Amino acid sequence: MNFAEIIKTVFEFAAVVLLIVGFINEKKIVAFEVKLARAIKIHRRNRRLRKQREAAAMRARVQARAPEDIYEEAPVLTVVRGSSHQVA
Repeated sequence: MNFAEIIKTVFEFAAVVLLIVGFINEKKIVAFEVKLARAIKIHRRNRRLRKQREAAAMRARVQARAPEDIYEEAPVLTVVRGSSHQVA
């Protein structure tokens, strides 16, 4: 037997043992699956709500800024006379 066959045999044996243990502890495994699914749903809900709160807070910060805090570029008037340009 080479190394790959030995590893394959070990994994097959482990799969059979885990299957037997799964049949013996079926109620505990089902309870774990239900808890895991519930935890994932709660995590996804909380993440969605946290993102909504962060977006609302960002909008509130932008709206609460004073007008002088908002950067606005002043318009520039360029006067063209003949071949020279003047910026006012």
